[in-house]
Amino acid sequence: MALSHSYVRGLQDAVNDNLDLLPSELRRTPAPTIPLRQPKVDVEMPTLSAKLEAESGILWARMKHPERACCTRELVDETRSYQLFLKEQCGHLSAAEMPFKYLVWTSQAKNVFSLGGDLGFFTRCVRAGEERALTEYAHRCIDVLHDNYHAMGLPVLTAALVTGDAIGGGLESMITNDIVVAEKGTKFGLPEVLFNMFPGMGGYSYLVRKIGERQARAFVEDGRSRSAEEMVELGLVDVLAEAGGGEAALRDYLGQGKRHSTLRTMRRACKRVDPVSKQELMDIVDIWVELAMQLSDDDLRRMDCLARVQERSRARN
Repeated sequence: MALSHSYVRGLQDAVNDNLDLLPSELRRTPAPTIPLRQPKVDVEMPTLSAKLEAESGILWARMKHPERACCTRELVDETRSYQLFLKEQCGHLSAAEMPFKYLVWTSQAKNVFSLGGDLGFFTRCVRAGEERALTEYAHRCIDVLHDNYHAMGLPVLTAALVTGDAIGGGLESMITNDIVVAEKGTKFGLPEVLFNMFPGMGGYSYLVRKIGERQARAFVEDGRSRSAEEMVELGLVDVLAEAGGGEAALRDYLGQGKRHSTLRTMRRACKRVDPVSKQELMDIVDIWVELAMQLSDDDLRRMDCLARVQERSRARN
């Protein structure tokens, strides 16, 4: 698309006594066009890699999980920085001008999408009484998830390609996306109740909007893991793929002649009917922090066990 100085042509057509004084060559010169600068959206960071696939309109955002397969402070900070970068690069563009239509989140760790919050960091904060540090981390997580829920205000759809387990905060982040594709064999759950906590980063709020209060409460309170097939039945996974076929299934779903603008508008309408406000999420996460600071030694030891699972599940080169 190009910007055209239409006002120059308007001057040529206007009645003006001075127009005859202009050189005839200038009067015949077409209005100049200035091509729009294509925004740069590719990035490479220690915990996050983003690369545009222009031909499909997909912007792939891959979590690297180099240390722990969870939402470390580094990953949360880099994801937030990338969101703000996308807003800066593309916030002024219309849907027709956007370099991508879909922002797809996935993971480079084998058999893991994300195993949730950084439990090792949580337990250190609680034991040291570092309530402020835990609150800052939790608030930053809310910034990331709420912005993803609204696609950063951009005319795009967000998607999660889940080729491995999505547990705790990993599931919370997954359900903030407009489209979810999951492979058979993947597991999903909110295990926080096992150490006397609850999912504080918006899980209950988003679940209530998607599956209703009764099923949301059951999901949060039973603490059990669910299969990809069960998630489809609940309406939390849109496309069920064979193991190893997630990417192909996602591409097929996006390429089935679905009108991007129609689907995006429908998603916006659904969110408008029963919106999730950021203030609601912040209020709940502050309650979560308050409860976390009261955890017993037994609760913290259970969290330590899950933290070691996060460590073992990191991506390896």
